[in-house]
Amino acid sequence: MALTPEEVINKRFQPTKFKEGYNPEEVDDFLDEIVIELRRLNAENSSLKDQLEEAESPASTAPASSDVPETAPEAEASHATSSDAAGLLALAQKVHDDYVIEGKRERERLIVEGREEANLLVSTARDESDQVLGELEQARVELEQSVDQLRSFESTYRSSLRTYITEQLSALEQTPHLEPLETPSLLTGQQALDLKSDQEK
Repeated sequence: MALTPEEVINKRFQPTKFKEGYNPEEVDDFLDEIVIELRRLNAENSSLKDQLEEAESPASTAPASSDVPETAPEAEASHATSSDAAGLLALAQKVHDDYVIEGKRERERLIVEGREEANLLVSTARDESDQVLGELEQARVELEQSVDQLRSFESTYRSSLRTYITEQLSALEQTPHLEPLETPSLLTGQQALDLKSDQEK
């Protein structure tokens, strides 16, 4: 089945996802080149056929003893067209292979870059983690020191308070006791009468 330029132009491919592929613009450009080449080959083939028909017209009146077969120009044209098509296919295969090789190289490059970036991120995260852990450890040590200082202060304060209270109790015990106050004795009956008499006067 012959391939026409219009079939190449109108050919549509299903897009792929998450698979290796080619740049659509580069493929379109290459297909345009194929279309141009096919049109040139078709024009050249048509021209050769016209020349063949012109050559065959006078040949029909010529002597039949001609050494050149009548189909020779057509065979040569067919051979030339086949050769050009084979060269075009070889060129297309070479471009395809180059794209595949370049795609593999690009994939390897991206994988290497991705691994390097991942390693860098992991290294950075570890450094930051070590720094945070170091700061937390330093804060823990400082808090423990503060707690030790508070405990030491509490112990000293309790000891000082105990000593002070002990001294106060000791001083209180050494204070002399006060003598009880003398209460006035009850008046005798006679004294009460004399007191009453004095008051009446």
